[in-house]
Amino acid sequence: MVRKQHDNAPAPAAQLAYKVVKSEKDRWWEVRDPQDELVCVTVYKLGAVEVVRRLAT
Repeated sequence: MVRKQHDNAPAPAAQLAYKVVKSEKDRWWEVRDPQDELVCVTVYKLGAVEVVRRLAT
C-alpha cells in the first residue's frame, strides 16, 4: 500500500504526535503512532482525526 503523509492532527507538544496518513491509490486514512506503527484505518479523514483527538486526551 502506497502512503503519503497528508496531515498531522493537532496535538499538544507534550503528548505523542499521532499521524493521519492517506493512501495515494485508496480512499483509506491511517492513524499511525510516533514509531510509525498502524493504530487504525478509517474511511473518512474526520474519523481519523477524531481517533487522534481521543488518543491525545
